[in-house]
Amino acid sequence: MLLQDQVALVTGAGRGIGRAIALAFAREGARVAVTGRNKANLAQVVDDIASAGGCALAFSLDVTREEDAAAVSREIVDRWGRLDLLVNNAGVITYDVPVWQTTMEQWDYVMDTNLRGMHLVSRAVIPHMMRRNCGRIINIGSSSGRQVEGDNGAYNASKWGVVGYTASLAHSLRSHGIQVNGINPGWVDTDMAREYHPGGDPAWITPEQVAQAALYLAAHAPALMTGQLIDIFDP
Repeated sequence: MLLQDQVALVTGAGRGIGRAIALAFAREGARVAVTGRNKANLAQVVDDIASAGGCALAFSLDVTREEDAAAVSREIVDRWGRLDLLVNNAGVITYDVPVWQTTMEQWDYVMDTNLRGMHLVSRAVIPHMMRRNCGRIINIGSSSGRQVEGDNGAYNASKWGVVGYTASLAHSLRSHGIQVNGINPGWVDTDMAREYHPGGDPAWITPEQVAQAALYLAAHAPALMTGQLIDIFDP
């Protein structure tokens, strides 16, 4: 029970990577705030966690809305008295659109979730962590934040932004006892990936493998490890 009695907030937890991380954290004793926009998906994850003997609650959260981020973080602390872990997982993509052809609507759609949303939720959670002088933030990036791509331009740019945001946030929070790290997975076998490649690919990693990396950062990462990203892809 590596996370016994800790409280975790996971964004985009209704499916895919977020769901796997929520389940993994709950198995290790965390009380998990399962957040997202699809209430049916969130309810199913909470039921799955409860069936396995864990503790979770669903919270409706649109990460692009500042008032949502503030309200949900307060509600979690009011309910459980603390907030130890934040996993910024929510993300969207527009496929096969080079950056120079990206419309402003597509640009804002991707950036609002992948970067603005990450910042809004972090900013809402950090004061609660500061009061206890401890906490761990895990940002889910992508191999697209390490490798240059010609297509998926806005997504590519947003994930490079995640790398920079993670490093900057870590530097500014080091003196407050808050660690900030991240994970850059390659193709992961999720619904979102199969919308683009319906047949999948044997080389893809699983959401559970990403969850294992998140569990390492949540429970095992040395105190001086901050501002780092774990790359899980073929270079």
